[in-house]
Amino acid sequence: MKSIQFANVEDQYRKYAGELRASEVQKLREWASSQPHLPPITELELILFLHSNYYDLEAAQRTIECYYTFRTNCKNLFGNRNLETNAIQTAMDVLDLCVLPEPTPEGYKVLLAKIVNPDASKFSLSSVLTFALMCVDILLWEEGCVNGSILIIDMDGIHMGHLPKLGIFTLKDLLYFIQEGLPIRLKGLHLVNVVPFIDRIMTMIKPFMKKELLQIFHLHTKMQTIFPHIPQHLLPADYGGTARSRKVLRDNLYNQTTECADFLAKYDTLKRVDESKRIAKQRTMGNLFGLL
Repeated sequence: MKSIQFANVEDQYRKYAGELRASEVQKLREWASSQPHLPPITELELILFLHSNYYDLEAAQRTIECYYTFRTNCKNLFGNRNLETNAIQTAMDVLDLCVLPEPTPEGYKVLLAKIVNPDASKFSLSSVLTFALMCVDILLWEEGCVNGSILIIDMDGIHMGHLPKLGIFTLKDLLYFIQEGLPIRLKGLHLVNVVPFIDRIMTMIKPFMKKELLQIFHLHTKMQTIFPHIPQHLLPADYGGTARSRKVLRDNLYNQTTECADFLAKYDTLKRVDESKRIAKQRTMGNLFGLL
């Protein structure tokens, strides 16, 4: 097991000089310190929250609140992040997730996900997403701030047998966390090789998608129509690009994540909100979604 290689804080200030200001990070630190229910937050984490919100201090505060509260309370996605469990090991066999080595011309990082095992009996949405978010954690902490992120989901291999296993509450949790709690600048969400029953999936998820997400959400019946958004040469060799194969890139990311298993487990025990110390009204899964 290895310790995580956190992005260098000084590098973040140099990379975003003129926009990222230490004085604003300090203001965010002071606010976080005044919230007794929040866990300790590192300077790198504060920078990620501020950068992902385009240096809007109040927006960064809302993201911090959501990030730690949601991770503490959402059992669907953060209930069991032990890499040794059978559920997570199966998820690693079912899902290929990789990050492309080269960014887009705009400087956006691209993640590519694909279900590679057609056996729907082995598919657990919550386990797949739990593991995927562990990989995203590692990428965030080791990469630091990036100009933006794009997610491609290749639906080739998904069939009607998977449909009943797309739990609406888990999808709702995921969309909420992506939109409200994940400290990234999401610039695109692309579904490629969409399945014939995509309309049924859209009926499930569209009510939980904000206007901002819908504006960057794209459906592609074939791979070629994504190339104006992501140049083909950036893609893995499987897709006609010049990057290494999806399998090789996937193994690199999974090895990087599993090597940090101990750290991930420790992080989850430390980075929790303490509702008994919250000054404002207690946050629950209900009022997180604005239902209460």
